[in-house]
Amino acid sequence: MIKGLLILFTVFAVIALLNFSSLKLMKLEAVKKAKVRKVFFYFYGLFLILSGVVNSVEKLELNTIFVVEILIGLVFIITNYLGKLEAPN
Repeated sequence: MIKGLLILFTVFAVIALLNFSSLKLMKLEAVKKAKVRKVFFYFYGLFLILSGVVNSVEKLELNTIFVVEILIGLVFIITNYLGKLEAPN
């Protein structure tokens, strides 16, 4: 019972933190929003690559879903570097 309540309150806290941060991001200027979005996509691409590598090392096999995950992470990083993920003004 206590473990379930701890999970429930943790989920509520994470959702409240995401809501607070998204409200703060909506009030930023367009230049800062673009910079935050650019940094986010770099971290997201790195996260996908690291997740795919860790999963493939943990399973000791090269599964296709892990390769796809690594490739999607690379696509995010490359397209972000080339400026293809920037929102039009």
